[in-house]
Amino acid sequence: MFENAIEILKLIEKKGFKAYIVGGYVRDIYLSIKSTDIDICTSAKPKDLVKIFKKNIIVDEKYGSVKLEYKNNVFDITTFRKDIIYKDNRRPSKIEYVEDLETDLERRDFTINTMCMDSNGNIIDIFNAKKEITEKIIKSVLDPIKKIQEDSLRILRAIRFACTLNFKIDRKLEKAIKKNIKSIINLSYQRKKIE
Repeated sequence: MFENAIEILKLIEKKGFKAYIVGGYVRDIYLSIKSTDIDICTSAKPKDLVKIFKKNIIVDEKYGSVKLEYKNNVFDITTFRKDIIYKDNRRPSKIEYVEDLETDLERRDFTINTMCMDSNGNIIDIFNAKKEITEKIIKSVLDPIKKIQEDSLRILRAIRFACTLNFKIDRKLEKAIKKNIKSIINLSYQRKKIE
């Protein structure tokens, strides 16, 4: 699957766009944990990705993402974006495409999920995720109160990561969780069960 993901990055780059493996897969590789869930972020917009791959692709324009079946593996590919307005403490109701990787990474939940890998296998670490992983800490990207208020599922995700990775939750993030704990009532049963 990894080799196929690298091929996808190279096909996107060949058309003049940037593309990276991002998030959990890169974190797990760094932690020497086996992982098969590969997400890709790119400067290519969904319409560009449709032109590049032509088939086996499903577009979700609302969130700037596509699902691509490539060589019997399914990949989620998301265009670099900024989440503008959140609704129901869960999902953005408005997004804006951006050109740079850093702005895209700012919308992510925790620093440990911001590492990227380029098509040469180099790890890009803009938000010092390696340091947080070494220190075994779950820390919010930017303001933790804002992050939790945007998406209350992040409360359960922080706890899950802390438990499964045996990490501690950063003090500021812990305070934000305690302050907004009641917001998880609004989450669907299914989402809570998954976490």
